[in-house]
Amino acid sequence: MNQAFVDASWNEGPDAEGRLVGMGGWGLVLIVPGQLPARFQGQLRAPDNNAAEVRAVLEAVRAAPPGEALTVHTDNEAVIASVGRGRGPEVLTDAAREVLEEVVARGADLRVRYAPRTRRHMLTAHELANDARRGLGTPGLTAARSDVLIEQRAAGDEARVSLRRPGERVTAHVPLDVMSEVPPSAQALLAAVGLALPGEVLVVRRASRVAQALWHRPERALRAGAQATLQLARRAADENGVQVEFLGVG
Repeated sequence: MNQAFVDASWNEGPDAEGRLVGMGGWGLVLIVPGQLPARFQGQLRAPDNNAAEVRAVLEAVRAAPPGEALTVHTDNEAVIASVGRGRGPEVLTDAAREVLEEVVARGADLRVRYAPRTRRHMLTAHELANDARRGLGTPGLTAARSDVLIEQRAAGDEARVSLRRPGERVTAHVPLDVMSEVPPSAQALLAAVGLALPGEVLVVRRASRVAQALWHRPERALRAGAQATLQLARRAADENGVQVEFLGVG
């Protein structure tokens, strides 16, 4: 089943002529089985936050494959009542009707469920919405994104790095040098980064805390040789527009 995690951001402030106007932003993370998560965002004029939240649901319906079931996750009870049950605030009636008309037009089967903002994809949707409201583009939003899994056994002499990008899967068996000044887990991470294409965003799962800390701050490495190796890898990644995001700890 397709799933979307949505959120909105809203603020009232003066326009160029000093009149108070409401400016909102919406963000969503769309998950389609067999594909990498897709992220979307947009800015809009909105009378309040709830209206921006309903717009996020509408955009999720538009972005999802037609003719399939879609579960939308939101932390907004007014959206759940209006779109999911048809019993929300009257002010949202027209917006909710637009969503349901889009559902019918696309032949979708829509379910709306509650999800706390603390969930990973909800946090991403929240960040997308905040950036959109402020008129900022979220870094890496339009860049190609690849999913990376690092598998490494304790005291093992090899790590397995699996990279999945649209239309391609790559698996690398990385020998780990126990004599190297670079910790084994960081060696595995550097091998994963070496598989990246220019401009690509790597979403890395199961990297150790040590590897993550050293990637963000190479100067934390205890030995000069490790610092130099890590700094060189970071510089090469930056020059090629490669970004690294971490999910979880291995």
